[in-house]
Amino acid sequence: MKSIVRPLALACVAAAAVATGGTALAAEVEWKFYTYFAANDKPTELHKAFAEDVLKASKQRLHIRVYASGELPYKAPDVLRAVATNQVQMGDVALGFVAGDVPELNAFAMPFSCTSMDKFYDKAAPAVAADVDATLQRKFKTRSIMQWVMPPQQLWLVKPVDGIDGLKNLKVRSWNREQADMMKLLGGSGVTITPAEVIPALQRGVVDGAFTAAVPALDWKFNEVTKMGYMINLTLAHQVFAVNEQELSKLPADLRQLLLDKAKAWAPRYRAELIAADSAARKTLTEKGMTLREPSPADMEKFRAITRPMWKEWTDKNGPMAEKMLNTALEACR
Repeated sequence: MKSIVRPLALACVAAAAVATGGTALAAEVEWKFYTYFAANDKPTELHKAFAEDVLKASKQRLHIRVYASGELPYKAPDVLRAVATNQVQMGDVALGFVAGDVPELNAFAMPFSCTSMDKFYDKAAPAVAADVDATLQRKFKTRSIMQWVMPPQQLWLVKPVDGIDGLKNLKVRSWNREQADMMKLLGGSGVTITPAEVIPALQRGVVDGAFTAAVPALDWKFNEVTKMGYMINLTLAHQVFAVNEQELSKLPADLRQLLLDKAKAWAPRYRAELIAADSAARKTLTEKGMTLREPSPADMEKFRAITRPMWKEWTDKNGPMAEKMLNTALEACR
């Protein structure tokens, strides 16, 4: 459904409100926002709070209705195309999930390229913003109005391991190609499973573990199906608020500027709340009986040495923009 702009209806409602002493109820513009996170997940809570802030600041003129996983017929890899085709006007796009569409933007999925949320927000995100926008506009007529990241990706295992060698022969849920490639280099394998299928797959023994951050690990109750978090800080999950460029241009100028200003203002809140949520999730998972184990310095050296060739293979495959994105991420996050 396309966004709804109804100035005449708004005028009529406003006139009626004046006559009756009431307040206008109809929004001037209604947008759909889709996130692949579940309704009760922390990111969805933040998205809804952002939308509510926009609604209030616009004096009820811009209503962004947030739809979570299962509420619309899309999965994580579909979000960018759903925005591009105006099935939704705004979406939470995980670049790792849409790497088939924009592979050159997936630099932050390279193992250990950037693992600091502070450095991402302070340096990396501003440095890559123009290239992210240019690629989204050229390929999909969309643009990013905000970049954010989930906390570092960890490896959650049904059975504890003593170190890197214990990962051999394990099957692990990997939500992007890079995680699967890393598992292959370590002597295991990566299995593609949607977020909704992760817990059943762990319960049934389809996989021996899963990559995700501590926040969704707690949201999805990993403590009930896994015993250990191997805290390798593999990558940050790079996300963008993508909007349909044509629909953005249709907004009245003041609403368009308000939306852009709010997105800019909310990036620090995502940063602060997700850093705090990551710390709280680790503490709660430990209290619920999980073991969170840091790799030894020797194992971290092995991880980095084994995965480093992936960087060049990825840039060789995906071209100059990919190389530029990766070099920018490395420079900003070192």
